Amino acid sequence: MQGMFCMRCKSLLPPGSKRCISCGADINPEWISNQSSLDGLGPKKKTVEYVTEENKDAPFLPYPPRGCQIDIISDIRNALNEGRHIIIESGTGTGKTIVSLAAGLEHAKMTGKKIVYLTRTISQSDQVMRELKAISKLKNVSGLTVTGRNKSCPLFRGTKDFENISPKVLSMMCEEKRSRSIKNQGGGCRYFDRIKTELDNVQNFILKQFPTSDDLDRYCERIGVCPYEMKKQLMKSVDVVAVPYVHILSSDIRENLLNNLGLEGDPKGILLIVDEAHNLVDAARDEESFRIDRDLIDNAIDECSTMVGNPTVWMEVELKEFLTYFKSCMRSVATEKLGLNEKEVVLDGDYIEDRIMKKYRMKPQDLEFAINRIIDFGEGRTELLMERGENRVSDIQTLGVAMNDWCSSASSRFVRSLKIDEDAEYLSAKCIDPYEISQFLNEIPGAIHMSGTLQPLDQYARVLGLKGNPRFRVYPSPFPPENKSVLYVNDVTTLYREMKQDPSMQRRIEQYISMLCNSVDKNTLVFFTSYNNMRSMRPYLETHILKNLYWEESRNQRRTMENLAAFRNGRNGVFFSVMGGSVAEGMDFPGDELCFAIIVGIPYPPPSSEQKAMSAMFDQRYGPGKGWLYTSEVPALRKIKQAIGRLIRTETDRGMAVILDHRASKYVKQLEAKLSDDPAGEAARFFR
Repeated sequence: MQGMFCMRCKSLLPPGSKRCISCGADINPEWISNQSSLDGLGPKKKTVEYVTEENKDAPFLPYPPRGCQIDIISDIRNALNEGRHIIIESGTGTGKTIVSLAAGLEHAKMTGKKIVYLTRTISQSDQVMRELKAISKLKNVSGLTVTGRNKSCPLFRGTKDFENISPKVLSMMCEEKRSRSIKNQGGGCRYFDRIKTELDNVQNFILKQFPTSDDLDRYCERIGVCPYEMKKQLMKSVDVVAVPYVHILSSDIRENLLNNLGLEGDPKGILLIVDEAHNLVDAARDEESFRIDRDLIDNAIDECSTMVGNPTVWMEVELKEFLTYFKSCMRSVATEKLGLNEKEVVLDGDYIEDRIMKKYRMKPQDLEFAINRIIDFGEGRTELLMERGENRVSDIQTLGVAMNDWCSSASSRFVRSLKIDEDAEYLSAKCIDPYEISQFLNEIPGAIHMSGTLQPLDQYARVLGLKGNPRFRVYPSPFPPENKSVLYVNDVTTLYREMKQDPSMQRRIEQYISMLCNSVDKNTLVFFTSYNNMRSMRPYLETHILKNLYWEESRNQRRTMENLAAFRNGRNGVFFSVMGGSVAEGMDFPGDELCFAIIVGIPYPPPSSEQKAMSAMFDQRYGPGKGWLYTSEVPALRKIKQAIGRLIRTETDRGMAVILDHRASKYVKQLEAKLSDDPAGEAARFFR
C-alpha cells in the first residue's frame, strides 16, 4: 500500500494515518498537489523540482514547465491585460492552481490588484497556500485563507450547541463582545484584545509558513488571538485571499470582503480566479433561492404569545392574526390548486399576496409596511433573546425577512411554487437566472474561470451572462492517453420508460455491475443516477459481489465519510455512490485508491418546474433546443466527466470507466468512449 507525507514535517506516514507519528499534525487525505508530479508530496517517487531562475515566459512559475503550461499562462496574461474574462477547460495534470496563480500574480503585481481565489472546499484553499509557498521560493508573494466565524471563532466554540448557531447570530454575538473590547468595557473578547499586539507575529508567520486554514487558526489560538479578526486585519497586506464561493455570491458578505480588502465598493480592484467553475452557476442560483416552511410559520405564531401586549402590523391588525392568516392562505391555495396526488403547483400570480391584501383591504405599499413591521418586531425579539443568552434569531424576524423576499421574488428570475412534502405545504422560490452575480462579474475587468469539465464554454458564458467578448480555451491533459479507457454497453439503460417496458432490465444492470466488480482486483466506485436506483439494486449486489462493499448513506454524512475512509484504506473494495455528489466531484483518489469506475445510467436532472422554466428561458434567449442542451444534456455530461476524472490524478495512474447505458452512444466523442460487448473481459485485460 502507498502512504503519504506529512505537510508539516514531511515524515512518511503509514496508510490510514489520522495524525503524524512524528509531529502530531492532523492528516488531510487530500494532501496531493495539482502540480502533483512536481511537488513531491504524498506517495510519489519523484522529488519536488524547483527552478533556480525565473522563466521569462512565466516569471511566477516555480517549477519547470510541463505540457501546455506556458501556453495557458500566456493566454491568461493576454486576456487579463485586455480586460477580458478567460474561460478554461484544462485536463487533469495541467496544474490549474499553479498556472492560474502564476499568470494572475504577474498581472496583479503590475496593476496593483488583489487576487480573490474562489474555492468550493477548505482543502482547495489549502492547496492555494501550498502553491504560493512554492512561488515564494522565486518571488515575493503572500496570501491567506479565509473561513467563516463558525470555523475560526475560539471564544464561543465551547458554547452549548455551537455547531448549530447560525452565522448571523454568531456575528451578533461576536460584534457585541468586540464592541465592549473597543470601548474598554468589561465582558469583551480576550482574543480580540490581543489583535494589535500580535499582528506583526501573525503576519511574519503567514509570510514564512503559508499556513493552511487550520494551521493558521491553531497558531492564532496558541498565541491567544482571534483567527477570524486577525484575517480581516491582514487581508489588505497580502496578494492572494482564498475564500469560499459564498464570499462573492452573497451580496452582504461580498461587500464586507471588498471593505476588508481596502476596496470599498470597487470590484475593479480585484482579480477573480474561480476554481471548479462548473459549480458556480448552480451555487449562485442556490444562494438566491429560499423556502418558507410551515414549521417556521408555526414557531413564529407561537412566539407571538411572548410579545408584550398585542402588537399590530397595520391599522388594527395584530401580529399573530396576520401570521395566522398567512398560514391559512398557503393552505387555501394548496386546496384550490393541487389535484389528487399532486405535490407541486407553480404560482404564476401573486396568489398569497392578493389574498392578504383583499382580506385586510391593503394596497401593495400597505403590505410592504406590514412586513417591515414584522421584521422590526422580530429584531427586537432577537435582541431580547441574545440578552438572555439563548443565542438564536427570533422566528418572527426570520419569517418577516422570508416574507419580504417572497414578495420581492415575483419576477421571471424565480420559479415560485407551493409544494407539499411528507409534513405539510411550503412555499418555494427557486432562482433560475442569477442576475445579481452576473452584474457583479461584468463589473470586473477580467477574471479566470477554470475547470476540468466546462465545455461547452460558450454555454457557461451565456448562462452567467458574461459580456465583453470572453476568451475560450481548452487544454488537454499531459498524462498518457493509454492510461485511461472509457467503455459503454448498448443493451441496458436506466431510462424509466424502457425499464418499465422491460422488467428484466434492472436484473441485467445488476449482473453487469457484479461481473465488472468481480473481474478486477482494484478499488472500484459505482455511481448511480439516484438514491432510489442504488437502494433498489443493493440487495442483489450485496449477495453477488465478492468484495468489501461500502455505501454512501443518504442524509448521514458522518457514516458516509467513515465508509469512504475505510474504502480508501483498502485496495480491493467497492464504494457505491450517487452521481454529482462530493465523492464524484470533490475527492482525490491518488494511486491505487481508485482504479475502476462503473457509471450506471446517464444522470440527466429529474424533471421539475424549475427545469422546465429554465429550459423555456434558454430556448427563448438562444434558440430552440438550447433549453434541453443547457439544463439537461450539458450538466449530465459534466457529471460523467467528473466521475471519470476521479480515476487519473497523476501521470502514473491507470484507470477504466464503464458506462452502463446505451444513450452514451450519443456522446462518444465528448466522453472518448468506445462500445464493448465484453466490458468485464476488457477490464480484466486492461488491469492485467
